Amino acid sequence: MTVDAGPGTGMGTRRVRHPFARLERLAGGWSGVAIVGGWAFFEAIFWPVIPDVAIGLFALVAPRRAPVLFASLVVGALTGTAILYALTLAAPGAVEAMLLALPAINASTLTAAQAQVAGVDPVSIALVGPGTPLKVYTYAWAIGPATPLALAVGVVLNRITRILPGLLVLTTIGWLAHGFLRRHDRLVLVVYAVSYVVGYAVYWR
Repeated sequence: MTVDAGPGTGMGTRRVRHPFARLERLAGGWSGVAIVGGWAFFEAIFWPVIPDVAIGLFALVAPRRAPVLFASLVVGALTGTAILYALTLAAPGAVEAMLLALPAINASTLTAAQAQVAGVDPVSIALVGPGTPLKVYTYAWAIGPATPLALAVGVVLNRITRILPGLLVLTTIGWLAHGFLRRHDRLVLVVYAVSYVVGYAVYWR
């Protein structure tokens, strides 16, 4: 989009950049799929920030892409979980040390997760709101029940219950407030970023 500054201003024609327009193009292509899927993949192994940060922002700017992006998130989470599961079977001590080095994870977190998955029930790792990271459940499942199919079902349930509710809210806002969001896109981005920074600061303390 270009804006003519008008005659006599000495500015000529300048280009106004809109962050949401660029983000919408990103979300609408394979780059958006790769970002969300890759984020979910690495988060399932070691990255401490869940992929709702990326997919939520994309849902605001391109709500119609939410189903495709969520599908890529689930695939990424399943792939990352499979890798961490195999690593735990091969070197449980190394994986435990890695997890304990991450924020908001300690020995009691691992112990509680092991007790939680002892019943081999995929529903046991369904989670609404902040809580035990998916990677901790994967570790607990590998050294405990060691039933990969049940874990895969649990991963899907976990991503549905943990991420989908917030994603639906942001997708709805993206549909209903399309014009407002674009008129105030810089402010929206600041509020979005600050909310996550504050949220994680509280969660990790």
